[in-house]
Amino acid sequence: MDNKFIVFEGIDGSGKTTQSKLLSEKINGKYTFEPTNGEIGKLIRNILNGKKCEKETLALLFAADRIEHTEEIKQNLKKSHIVCDRYIYSSVVYQSIQGIELDFIMNINKFAKKPDVLIFLDVDIEESFKRMGGRSKEIFENREMLEKVRKKYHEIIERRLFEPKYGYIQVDTTGKAIEEVYNEITKELREKNIF
Repeated sequence: MDNKFIVFEGIDGSGKTTQSKLLSEKINGKYTFEPTNGEIGKLIRNILNGKKCEKETLALLFAADRIEHTEEIKQNLKKSHIVCDRYIYSSVVYQSIQGIELDFIMNINKFAKKPDVLIFLDVDIEESFKRMGGRSKEIFENREMLEKVRKKYHEIIERRLFEPKYGYIQVDTTGKAIEEVYNEITKELREKNIF
């Protein structure tokens, strides 16, 4: 069986980092994330924490970081499954709500490798805020912005944008324990014959 490239997406507080790490561990895969820990990824994190930057510049930086990351993903897929916390879908969501045209976003990311499946973890906005607790907020982490982000994720799935080989898995994590969410994810993966 070929190694699979699995992407997790969702608003902050949806549980995507917890679940992507958990799945990676259980299937003996490699966990990765965007923005990466590379030089470009570090620059992106500074901007997300409030450093001024034109929205188009930020879009190009994400694409540049993804070029490096995609090559790494391709190499690592030869050895193991890859589980990624955020990918091109985050760029589509966050950059389009900032007013960047979809064509521009897709064009600068045309090299991106399609994942085998996208797992979208949905969560109620209030629960998202509770889960984030006292953690320092990035520029997109306010109620109004999170609501826009959540709607845009639903739009991506409805419009089948950059549709993965095995499609999308959608799991509502509101009010659910980590293990319960994990069990739902693995059940859906088995139903799609991914594992």
